Amino acid sequence: MKSQQSDQLTALVNAIPENFADPVADYRDVREMFAPFHGHPLSDRLAVRIENFGGVRCGVYDFAGNNTQWTAFHCHGGAFVSTPLDDYHFYAGIIAEYTGCRVVMPDYRLAPENPYPAAHDDCYAAWVGLIDSGVDPSRSVLFGESCGGSLALGVVQRLRDAGLPLPAAFVSLTGWFDLSVAREGPHGRDPFLTPQWVRNRGLDYLADSLALDDPRVSAAYADPAGFPPLYLQIGEFDTLREGALELGCNALRAGVDVTMESWPGAVHGWHGLVTAGVPEALDAWRAIRRYLENRMPPQ
Repeated sequence: MKSQQSDQLTALVNAIPENFADPVADYRDVREMFAPFHGHPLSDRLAVRIENFGGVRCGVYDFAGNNTQWTAFHCHGGAFVSTPLDDYHFYAGIIAEYTGCRVVMPDYRLAPENPYPAAHDDCYAAWVGLIDSGVDPSRSVLFGESCGGSLALGVVQRLRDAGLPLPAAFVSLTGWFDLSVAREGPHGRDPFLTPQWVRNRGLDYLADSLALDDPRVSAAYADPAGFPPLYLQIGEFDTLREGALELGCNALRAGVDVTMESWPGAVHGWHGLVTAGVPEALDAWRAIRRYLENRMPPQ
């Protein structure tokens, strides 16, 4: 049977070492492992400035020519333990370029030095501070990439419970919605994650304060009633796909506006591979742009 992966994605997957996500790696190993994948040069068209929202240092990113009033608040990845804001500017640039949004990204505290609820608190405080600064939540969308999916939907739950304005939508970029990885996807096809590696990063962050399947950090087990519209692009070979499927199905049952898409051949984090010219990544960003254009109010 012919692979449903592009030649570019297949070659990249095959180039990743078998032990990339070594289950016995600790947080120091993770930081070292992730370093070559971050800190990329930035486009000359990307303007970056640092501001403070809600007491949290944040990056603000504008891509030349966007001319938009849309804001994307992005909770970035890094497995809770890795990659501070200054090494993640490039990913905000990807979002700004391909969505047309101004991007705001909080520099949340990293584990294990800062365990739960530090990162969740920082993302929530930054979002509330951003809205308090005058940004219209109806013209804002919440993004969560990898472990940032847990952080972003943690923000959503707290906003809903507090009766505060919600974003116009949430977009998942292979978000982590079940830190326990109770149901595993296909084995041996996702080069970037293994179930036990994910559980270990959850343990690094939670530090025995919560169970891995606590709904405050694993939205697959949360009550999704009242959530904003969800857009879940689910990769066929993403180790965390089952949590996204569970979240989407639960949200549908609760009456939430949900768009779930299957992306054959896609692996965890494939959106970031747009910088390597992977067609599946470019197509995914084009689909996200179409979704936002249909969801967000006109300028």
